[in-house]
Amino acid sequence: MSSVLRIPLVISMLVVGLALHASPTIIESKFELFVTDVDESIRFYETLSFVVANRQANGYTTLRSGSTVVALSPVPSWLPLRWFAFLRRPPLGTEIVLYSNDLEMSRSALESAGYEPGEIVLQPWGHRDFRVTDHAGYYIRVSEGQAIPEPEAGAAQQSDDVAR
Repeated sequence: MSSVLRIPLVISMLVVGLALHASPTIIESKFELFVTDVDESIRFYETLSFVVANRQANGYTTLRSGSTVVALSPVPSWLPLRWFAFLRRPPLGTEIVLYSNDLEMSRSALESAGYEPGEIVLQPWGHRDFRVTDHAGYYIRVSEGQAIPEPEAGAAQQSDDVAR
């Protein structure tokens, strides 16, 4: 094989090798919740400003609010999911955390729609939030702030100092 043909072959092998060792990147996410009453769950999440993005004939429904996606997957109504709702609460279960740009309005909307959100509380980590359980028994925390907080001014300076 001539050296002219070997160079592209070697480069191709390197590119394929790099591609095989590259780390994948998660590009999106959604919460998929199993519910016995899709319509009631839609009502709950619409109260928190989600909009239906897609609804299939079998009831599977995807809702979106900003970059947050929630999917509702119907299960038979005879399944006693609410009996086991305590397994969905921390520390045994999962806490779904949603961030609101207006905590008081989110809480008020839920209360006006007949849900029972807890009081707004200032947490030790400095954010205010309230807790509510949706119709299917999922434990939801609605919080102010951001999922990934901006670094404090002093922390940014400290990391700059370390880099030097």
